[in-house]
Amino acid sequence: PDVCGNMVDLWNTTGPAYGLNGTAYVEEMFTANTLGVLDRHDPAEPLFMFHSFHLMHSPLQVPKEWEEKFMFLQNPDRRKYAAMTHYMDDALGKIVQKFKDKGMWENTLMVVSSDNGGPTYNLPVIGYGAASNAPLKGSKMSDWEGGIRVNAFVSGGAVPAQKRGSKLDDYLHMTDWYTTFCALAGVDPADERAARAGLPPVDGFDQSALLLGEAPFGTGKRVEIHHSARALTFGRWKLITGGMEGLEMLGDPSQVYGNGSIPFSDYMPGYEGPEIPLRNLTDCSAGCLYDVIADPYETEDVAAENPEVVTKAKARLAELNKGIYLPDRGTPDAGGCGRWNGFYGPWVDMPAPEVSQEEIVI
Repeated sequence: PDVCGNMVDLWNTTGPAYGLNGTAYVEEMFTANTLGVLDRHDPAEPLFMFHSFHLMHSPLQVPKEWEEKFMFLQNPDRRKYAAMTHYMDDALGKIVQKFKDKGMWENTLMVVSSDNGGPTYNLPVIGYGAASNAPLKGSKMSDWEGGIRVNAFVSGGAVPAQKRGSKLDDYLHMTDWYTTFCALAGVDPADERAARAGLPPVDGFDQSALLLGEAPFGTGKRVEIHHSARALTFGRWKLITGGMEGLEMLGDPSQVYGNGSIPFSDYMPGYEGPEIPLRNLTDCSAGCLYDVIADPYETEDVAAENPEVVTKAKARLAELNKGIYLPDRGTPDAGGCGRWNGFYGPWVDMPAPEVSQEEIVI
């Protein structure tokens, strides 16, 4: 419970999703909503569609009939995770088919990406994460490649025929998608209102020429990735200076530097192993360095052999860390508890609702 107690966290774009909480598996509701939006959309008009799957995440829950397809997997957590993956694949297939049925697929760019590596932890209360990032090292909640190098692909008729089915080795960061989408839509990614409020400029690069244009692979605009206050990849090198305990485990976002120990220094799957919040720590307080081109599985720390690279990387990391945005987030405000009749939602500078509960539908 928080300052408001246990309210309902289910929103429908412009208002609470009245009458839907507890009526179906959440991904069933979200998929139905996306399909409904596409059904109502005029194909002659542009469309930006964002569908955030809640699958592949704790809690490990899936309808019984989907789990039963994987009864050959003896481990129950692995079985549920596999069933959730299958459910997501099926839902994505339905969305793609709807684009095709509407005659929109040939003019569509579809981006599918995870936001972090798979969880291989076994945490109190939460339990097993059930993922596997092998052969990459590490887990979600770490800056090892298994925690940050994610699955992603692009598809749709907008992808040039000569680039379909190919593998892109250039660096792309999550922030690049926003800037790339803005370029495709012909709008300026700069946010003047955010700038007036003191927010930093966007970090992304426009990668549209790399994905859809004539730019050959290997000519991407991103040459470094600022993973966190503790880790930086530049060129073939990756520097790690600590773990994520301060951010992820202590609940204090101002402690982004953590300490010198990075957890999950292994290749274990997330459906076995003891209940240990931070297992297999590696001390990187002096700086661990990896050649992630030659050694993507981070098996050998080469910091001792490359002291000049470590020094350069630490200086660059310190420079980038000056731009970390950590404003005062304030304190919980009970004023938001009564705005939406038992639902979480925005309340600051919000006008009174203009429609009744019955009128707000998905």
